[in-house]
Amino acid sequence: MERFTQNPAELFRIVNIVVGGFAVAGGVGSLIHHSFSSIIIGIYEVLIGAIIIFLEIRTPTEEHKALIHKYASFMHSFIGRGVFYLLLGVLMLSYYTILYICGSVVGFVGLAYIALNFLQMFEPPSTMQPPNNDPEAQPVWQGPTE
Repeated sequence: MERFTQNPAELFRIVNIVVGGFAVAGGVGSLIHHSFSSIIIGIYEVLIGAIIIFLEIRTPTEEHKALIHKYASFMHSFIGRGVFYLLLGVLMLSYYTILYICGSVVGFVGLAYIALNFLQMFEPPSTMQPPNNDPEAQPVWQGPTE
C-alpha cells in the first residue's frame, strides 16, 4: 500500500487495467444475449476494453500518444476519461446481474475520475499525459506583418 501512496500513477494504471477487464467481461456478457443491439454493444465493449488494457500495459510511445491525442484526446484528462468510463458503464447496465456489476464498477470509476478532475490532488499517470509538442518540431507559418 505504501508503494501506491508514493507513486499514485501506478494505482491509476492498475485501476484502468481493471476497468478494461470489466469492459471486456461486460462485452462478452452482452454478446451472450442474442439481439442485434446487444451484439453491437458487446463488440464495442470488448474492443474498447482491449484497447484500454493495451494502452495501460505497454508504456505509450510519443507516436501512440499522438495517435490517441488525434482520435481520442478525451483520454488525456481525468474528466474526459471519467465521462467515457461512465458512459461505458451505463452501456453495460442490462440483461444479466454480471453486467450490472461490471457496469456499476466501470461507472463508479468514471465518477471517481470526474471527482479527481475537480480535486486536483494527483498528477495524471504517463498513459494519461498528452504528447510533447515541441514548438520547433512543427513550425507555424506566420503571414507577413505590415
